[in-house]
Order: sequence, then structure tokens, then C-alpha cells
Amino acid sequence: MKKPKVLILSDYAFVKGGAEQVAIATACGLAENNHEVIFFSAAGPVAKELEHSGIKEIICLGQKDILDSESKIKAMISGIYNFTAVKELNKLLKRWKPDVIHMHGLSKALSWAPVLAAKSFKIPVVYTIHDYGLFCPNLGIYNYKLQKTCQYYKKGYAFKCLASNCDKRSYGQKMWRWLRYEITKNIIRFDKNVDAFIVVSSFLKKFVNENLITDKPVRLIYNPLFIDKSVNTAIKEENLIETIKEDTLLKFLYVGRLSPEKGLGLLLDAIMEIDAELLIAGSGELMNKCLYISEKTVGKVKVLGYRTRQAVFQIMRGCDCLVLPSKCIEPAPLVLAEAGYNGLPCIVAGHGGLTEFIQPGVNGFYFEPDNLSSLKKVMQEIVKNPGILKPMKEKSREIIDNMKLNISDYTEQVAKLYYEIAQ
Repeated sequence: MKKPKVLILSDYAFVKGGAEQVAIATACGLAENNHEVIFFSAAGPVAKELEHSGIKEIICLGQKDILDSESKIKAMISGIYNFTAVKELNKLLKRWKPDVIHMHGLSKALSWAPVLAAKSFKIPVVYTIHDYGLFCPNLGIYNYKLQKTCQYYKKGYAFKCLASNCDKRSYGQKMWRWLRYEITKNIIRFDKNVDAFIVVSSFLKKFVNENLITDKPVRLIYNPLFIDKSVNTAIKEENLIETIKEDTLLKFLYVGRLSPEKGLGLLLDAIMEIDAELLIAGSGELMNKCLYISEKTVGKVKVLGYRTRQAVFQIMRGCDCLVLPSKCIEPAPLVLAEAGYNGLPCIVAGHGGLTEFIQPGVNGFYFEPDNLSSLKKVMQEIVKNPGILKPMKEKSREIIDNMKLNISDYTEQVAKLYYEIAQ
């Protein structure tokens, strides 16, 4: 049987977050498996992985995402319906018709409107659900003002959702997001025009089954752990491992966005009372707070800032335990798989997709979400008995290997789904 030609859609042509990382991995993996692939995105620059992947074509519109747009009005319009993206996609589909269009992150630049172009050409669409955008206007089922999970995404709460000032920025931003959500749902009818959904954890599959009314396939396919050669290349000029290992204290690591919903404030409070170090890799609105605490504690908290994936892998290999204390309910963060690949045990908040990668006492620990004493207790136990981490380091890699997250297995699974809906 002829291998399907595949068009990959993503907001970004580079890795800005998990959705883009998976989109790029999907394109590269399919190309390696001799599929004809085109990658279509709004914002650049183009990742080196794509440039060296051998895919048929990379289309990057050179747009800015809606947050970086110089015009708020244009951003508001393109966030709902990106006319340029739809126009360019129509041009592409007139000269090259794929067998399947696989869509990833769309909310930051492309908008959900390209699904209409796909339907006009009668091309089946697969959509990987990376967030809660099909259920919640702010994409997170989370009230950023109150710092707690929101229940207004459920049926019967539409008015309360509209009235809730839950957005991180302002109520005006929430109103725009609510309008976009209603247009996407009732006019673009995105979920009705998708032919199959991919969910990235069993937790998310259960959530989707309970909240999405559809007769289309909902397939569980874990995000791939795409390891290109560069992530194992030593970065000699940075000497990261040597720098990390200078001190003898046990080292906890946080990797991700520096924002309140990620539970970083909780972790900063915890480390102040524990005889250990905390390394922080990432960027976000809590950067200044992290830098202040770092200066105040004279190196107990080390802020590394944004780091490339290659550098993060090296940092992981020089630390003892990763901590993901998210207050929000994460679908399936890739960093847990990356930690396991690098033999790094994890402490995670015991909810959502976080628990799917961690077996308590085997390759990590749970703590009660948003509970400082619970987090401190787990961290203190490790500090008092660091030997418990040694067998966990070995098990961490073994568990990730057994989950078959490699790009080859992932490509085989998505290709199987393509065959099913392209017939």
C-alpha cells in the first residue's frame, strides 16, 4: 500500500513548546519513514531539525504570533481567522494534495480556520490535542486569577464561564478568547470537521471521552521522544555538567515555564527549608522573583534561564531529581519522558497526566498538589536518604524505553491512523 502524503500544520516552525516539538518530530519521523511530507507554519525561524530532515517542503509564513503582533486589532482578527494562512494553504492544496492533514498547535498563530480549507478540498484531518482548547476559552481549564482548576468548561456552565474573570492578563482578553472559542466551536465547527483525534495520555483520553461529543476516532498515542544526534553532542563551551557538579549538595531541577500555575512558587518556598540546591531552567513572568531568591540565597537557587534541548539534557544528567509541581492539570508534559531518558527520577504533583509517567517508589514520587508540606516531606526524605535515588535512575530509563516513545513506534502508530481515515 502506498504511504500517505502528509501535511503537518503547526503555529511555529521551531520548538517553542511541547506542541511544536511534537509537530516537528512527526514531520521528521514521517520523512525518515519515506512519507512525502510538507510542513506548514506561521511563525519562524525554521528549526534545524526540519531543515535537515529531508521533507519535501517547509512553508513558514514569517508571521508573528498573536502575542507578539505589533497591532492588537490584527492579532485579535488573525487569532480567530488567519486569512493569510488560509489563503496560502489554499494555494498549496491546489498544487499539491496530501492524503492527510495532521494539525498540532493552532491557537497562537495559525488559528483554527485552516480546517475549513482542508474540508473544501475534502482532505481528512487528524488533530493532536495538546491542551484544552476544544473545551475552554483560555485553553487551560484553569482560573489564573484564583490559581485553581476551573469547572466551567462543563456542560451547563456557559454563562458562568463568560462571567468568570479567569484570564491571566485581563477580562477583556478573556472576552476575546470566549468569542474566539464560540466562533471556533459553532461557526468554524472545528471539532466537527476533524476526522480523528489523537490524545497524548490516558488521562486526556478519559477527559476527552467525557467532554467531547463526537463519533470520530479518539486514539491514544503518546508524544514521541525524538532524539536527534545533537541532543547527545557535548557543548564544550558551556561546560554545563562540570558547573553543575561543583557543589556536593543534592540537586533538584525544575524545567519549564516560570509561571505561577506551574507551581514554581511552591517549589521556591520548599527549597528554602531544605538542605539542597535547586536549578531552574526556563523563562517566564517569575524570572525576576527567581533571580531575587537566587541572589538572596547565595547560589542555593541557580537560575539558568532558557536553555536549548541539548543543554537541558546535559543539565538533567548532572542533577539528582526533577520536580514538576504544577498546580494546573497537565495533559502529558514531554519533560517527564526526557527526564526518564536521561535517568532522572521525578517528583510530580499527583494529578492529571503527570502521574502517567511516574510509578511511586520506582522512578519517582507523588505529592499532594498545591500542598507545601507534602512537597517538603518528599524532598526532605530524599535529602535524608539519597541512596533511594540510585535504583530509580536505572528504572527511569527502563520505564521510558518500555513505553515505546521512540520516533519509529510513534510514526508507525500515526501512519496506521492515517490509513484508516484516508480510505
